[in-house]
Amino acid sequence: MPVTVVETVRRKTDPKCHATTCRDGNCSLLLHGVPEPSVLISLEHEAAPVAVGKPRSDYLFLGSDKNSGLWVAPIELTESKADFSKFAPQLRAGAAIADKLLPKNIPKVKFRPIAVHGGIHRNEVNKFRQSRNKISFREKSVSIELTRCGSPLANALKD
Repeated sequence: MPVTVVETVRRKTDPKCHATTCRDGNCSLLLHGVPEPSVLISLEHEAAPVAVGKPRSDYLFLGSDKNSGLWVAPIELTESKADFSKFAPQLRAGAAIADKLLPKNIPKVKFRPIAVHGGIHRNEVNKFRQSRNKISFREKSVSIELTRCGSPLANALKD
């Protein structure tokens, strides 16, 4: 049986940083219904594949199934109001970490940077939506998906 991309990444990362919940303080994402197999990596954990003192997103999700293909999603959570200037650097760093972990020869990857928040002002929504504020991953630029604390991660991964 061939080894999946998810399993390759799982093997390349320390099991201590593999997470079963996606939470920061009182803000979380529900994990039911995500593409399987999957791995959720806590990039805040000391065993995570991140240099000390370097920026990072809170989590990195990788999941794959026959219907949806491979998803890669850096995730940043805050229970407070969403602020683009705080989310963007962490999500860009999460994208860079994902790029290093994934084999280079993967042809189709669905990339979705996710900002999980407790609320958002209209002017911040506009900042997240501006074309110059997209997150780059392997020569594609993608808008940040905004989602509320307590939402299912599977909803943020829908096409």
